[in-house]
Amino acid sequence: MDTTGLLASRVAAYLALLLVAGIPLHALAAGQALSFRARLVLAVLAVIGALASAWWALESVAAMAGIAIGALDQATAEVVLAATPLGMVMEWRLTALLGVVMGCFVPLRVVRAPVLAIAGAAALTSIAWTGHAGASGMVIHRVSDALHLIAAATWLGALAIFVTAAFSGKGANIAALARFARTGSVVVAVLILTGLLNTLAIAGWPMALEARWFSVLAVKLALFAVMLGLAADNRWRIVPALERGEAGAEMRLRRSLTLEFAAGLGIIGVVSLLGVLDPSG
Repeated sequence: MDTTGLLASRVAAYLALLLVAGIPLHALAAGQALSFRARLVLAVLAVIGALASAWWALESVAAMAGIAIGALDQATAEVVLAATPLGMVMEWRLTALLGVVMGCFVPLRVVRAPVLAIAGAAALTSIAWTGHAGASGMVIHRVSDALHLIAAATWLGALAIFVTAAFSGKGANIAALARFARTGSVVVAVLILTGLLNTLAIAGWPMALEARWFSVLAVKLALFAVMLGLAADNRWRIVPALERGEAGAEMRLRRSLTLEFAAGLGIIGVVSLLGVLDPSG
């Protein structure tokens, strides 16, 4: 059966949800306020996340029924959503995304970032109740997957902010880049630990993975290694060069951040593909 639509819907939903959660999570960790423009972008991303999630749900229902999405009728969709955890997950996610939209316009500045971070993280972590983590039925797998998603979102959200700043008229925020180095170390540690736990939960020990699934996983790990290498270069070489005012350092930073963000987008595509493949063959 053609899974192109399911894969595309997963990519769209993953990207929107990761940014919806990651941008306020990074702002909260960095102690920074979100500008009105940034909050408008978040509200738009939340709407996109809701639409992409609805598309994902319908593609999933069609796949379960073994039919094309064009042949899916309302009665079948309602029955499958009511009979599977997918319906509950969609209610949870859409409610959290509504919270994000409302949180973008909370008048009290002091609670705005926490509200957005909590609502965004709630929408994102609903993913842990679907796919391989949801199917395993293991609480530790779902918790590990949720933490993995939050860590990934924080990194991707920070990159989105840094890339936008680097290409703006103001230029890169050197202080913000230096501060994120500490947060980034925690993020990487969480990603490695939870990634290992998730793989063990899926494959067991000793690991028994279908060759194609393992090959796609290897691509994800390679892209992750690229991100680590670029992040290390930023921290230990490019940012110090910026602080010294070296010629060309700003351009090197733009190139590095763009490549790092692109690798992150590549990982989203790979993870989306892993979710539609059977790890056991």
